[in-house]
Amino acid sequence: MAVKKSEDPEKKELRSLAEGIPFRVIELPSFKKTSYIPEQVRQPREFTQTESDLQAIGRFLMERGTVELLSPPQTEALFTEMHWCGYQIEKLARKRFARKADARKALVRARSLISQVEAAEEELFIANRRLVVSCVKPFFWIGQVWIGDFLQEGSRALSNAIRKFDFTRGTPFYAYAQRAIQNRLRNYFRDHVRSGSIGVRPTREMTAIMEIVARCRESERPEPDDAALAKLTGLTEQRVAKLRPFVRQWENTPAPPVSLDAMLGETDANLYDFLEGMSGDEASHAAEKTEIWQAIDLLTPRAKYIMELRFIEGHTLEETGRMLNLTRARIKQIEDESLKKIRHLLKRPRK
Repeated sequence: MAVKKSEDPEKKELRSLAEGIPFRVIELPSFKKTSYIPEQVRQPREFTQTESDLQAIGRFLMERGTVELLSPPQTEALFTEMHWCGYQIEKLARKRFARKADARKALVRARSLISQVEAAEEELFIANRRLVVSCVKPFFWIGQVWIGDFLQEGSRALSNAIRKFDFTRGTPFYAYAQRAIQNRLRNYFRDHVRSGSIGVRPTREMTAIMEIVARCRESERPEPDDAALAKLTGLTEQRVAKLRPFVRQWENTPAPPVSLDAMLGETDANLYDFLEGMSGDEASHAAEKTEIWQAIDLLTPRAKYIMELRFIEGHTLEETGRMLNLTRARIKQIEDESLKKIRHLLKRPRK
């Protein structure tokens, strides 16, 4: 019986390095030219000693040095270098070596290329850290305790964006990375709010702005601009402009899970009574349910249709999303906003 020859350790490690490349390698026609060597972009870094009392934002921007913003050609050159290195590693892993010395030499070369990939990724990450801070800004109102966690989550999103970005499609990297970071931060915020980890409370200044805006919406008047809000709240116009994004973020805060026993407004009806339908109503509950349906009628047609699909017909989030060609997360967001609006309408004093 023939004994199967074991694979050389050098060849095995080469294959492992090729399989462990953290991105899908994009091959360009220029990579096949033996004389082609990509441009290496390495900016000089300025290192500053971080002080212990420096806030999370300052430490995040100063750790591992600071560099200038990358130009579009520099960004493209870094991605080209990354994928050229990945192409060379895969090429070495497929190659057959007659001598063991050649295999060792190829392994040393592959390790050097891995280091080059990591250096290019580091350069892209350091130059785009300010994008993470910009995406975290709408969450500053939560408090400094959570800023470090949001920065860490944004860093992970930026690293994933670097590895998944297709630089051959012509899309600017900052636009792609910004969308990826924002989506991850929203999901992180939503999950922690619903689990109760983050106790969110608006500041007094935010509350003052929200009360004025809410009164305008109730009376169907246009929302006041920054100058009008500044006069009504006693704040400066610059402060109002700075708080406006935080107020919008607070208004988009997802509602906690709703119990079927939850009371709707100041009525005697709960959510179970609403889901039960209008058939066989008792006379004592008919008026309350009519008021609930009147509140539902004030929703947008799409929101009203989603509420009917979810709570009347009993479809799941996935099924509702497929019917409307929307994602599960978007259906849940519309549902939360609709329930929040219904509660608000039912709490209004009766005329």
